[in-house]
Amino acid sequence: MSQAGTILDLKEQRFPLELKPAMADVRHLWDAANKSHWDPANDIPWDKFDSSKYSKEQLEASQLYWSRRAWTEYTGTAEFCALQLRICMEKDREIDARLQLSMEQLEESRHCVASYLFAEKLGGYISAPPHPLPKSINHRGIREKAFDLSISFEAIMIAHICIGETIAAAIFEARYRYTTDPIAKELVLRIMRDEARHIAFGWNYMGHKVKNFTPELIKDMERVAIDVVENSELKGFHCIWLHPSEETKYLIESNNLCAEAGLGACSPEQETKTLVTSISDIRRRLGKWGINLPIFKHDVLGEV
Repeated sequence: MSQAGTILDLKEQRFPLELKPAMADVRHLWDAANKSHWDPANDIPWDKFDSSKYSKEQLEASQLYWSRRAWTEYTGTAEFCALQLRICMEKDREIDARLQLSMEQLEESRHCVASYLFAEKLGGYISAPPHPLPKSINHRGIREKAFDLSISFEAIMIAHICIGETIAAAIFEARYRYTTDPIAKELVLRIMRDEARHIAFGWNYMGHKVKNFTPELIKDMERVAIDVVENSELKGFHCIWLHPSEETKYLIESNNLCAEAGLGACSPEQETKTLVTSISDIRRRLGKWGINLPIFKHDVLGEV
């Protein structure tokens, strides 16, 4: 590991670029993303949304819910920028992974715009939280980790994609099952398909790297993985009801009303099963690589 403090301290060493495909499965994901590009403004029939089917309370709650989805997706754009810088500045990182991360940056931006547009249809996008949010609700620290050369890129991939994005994709699958409004369902489906490629990239990429794992690297990956589960996933980043407080009460209520209306959210009961199952599956998959994710104890969920 370099002695430099951050990626900004690295010397220029990217050139000449090696452009030959090195990971066929990762390159395939990039090709698939190019072929399935969609435009948030034109590919979802927003004008067909029928607000008359919903109460004022349901619309206002869903307006806040989808505004928060836009805020969350916006944090993803900053995180992916940092990941792109990291993978491009590190020498000998594969072109396939660099291309795919660039595509994921675009897709996160697309999800942000789409969430904004739906909030507008529901009554108007809310540009900022009415009350300050706890850090764990809106910030995972991925950007800081990506800039920190004492943390391996592999550990960041495990934490951000093999754990964080895998949980996000599973929750989107649950949202799709429980969403009844046709416009909301179309939006959730399109985001879900993009997220499926994101997690496939993470697992495929790390699958190529297993042969290079060392005890030191495994320890680094385990440390960062445990941190993201304990301090992000189990503290409400994807499931806000896991962080009950006066600061989050209004967001939890809006989530529940949006779920009740079938406008793109899940109830806590629905998300609980998804989250617990996801963490169990992630633990099993990481275990095959020699990465051990412990059982976590949680005040609400018990042992996870």
